[in-house]
Amino acid sequence: MVNEVFVDDKKIKDILIYISGMKHAEQIRMMFLCSHNGMRSINFCYLQVKDIYTENLNVKDVICLDYDKNKGKNKCSYYLNGQMKKEFGEYLKYLQRKWGARLTPETYIFTSQKQNKPFARSSISRLFASIYRKFSIHGASHLGRHIFVSKLVNAGVNICIVQKLANHKNISTTQHYFNANEQMLANAVENVKI
Repeated sequence: MVNEVFVDDKKIKDILIYISGMKHAEQIRMMFLCSHNGMRSINFCYLQVKDIYTENLNVKDVICLDYDKNKGKNKCSYYLNGQMKKEFGEYLKYLQRKWGARLTPETYIFTSQKQNKPFARSSISRLFASIYRKFSIHGASHLGRHIFVSKLVNAGVNICIVQKLANHKNISTTQHYFNANEQMLANAVENVKI
């Protein structure tokens, strides 16, 4: 289902500022950024150090996840842009402070108050819904995927590429994700010249 409200970059920045004042801000910010880079909550709630970082603790270019960390028992890949690589680089510093010598490749990236136990997807969904509500947006953790797909389509990225980036089996699923907003319609007619 397509969200009726298109969340622009300014509102996303406002949300990130709001998150920075929350308890556990580092984790919440990084989960929010994962969502807004196309990841499902099932993907990012089970991320481990080995999924994001190389043995030398450099950020990988692509996060490759096996079926146990994805919907539908399929493997998936998420490509990281420069901003996300930088964010994960900064997040590593937080993880090193938090875990110290106990940080291992098996350590979960996002943990609940119970040490090294991943967040429950339902908790993530409730958390995101409460954050969005503060900004009069109806949505939860999956809204970030909708925004990710809409941004790619609005930028003119081929729908087949968007499908692959969203890890959708069918292009029809991808088509349900984006909003045909007024800016998109205005940009489209500008391409028609006589």
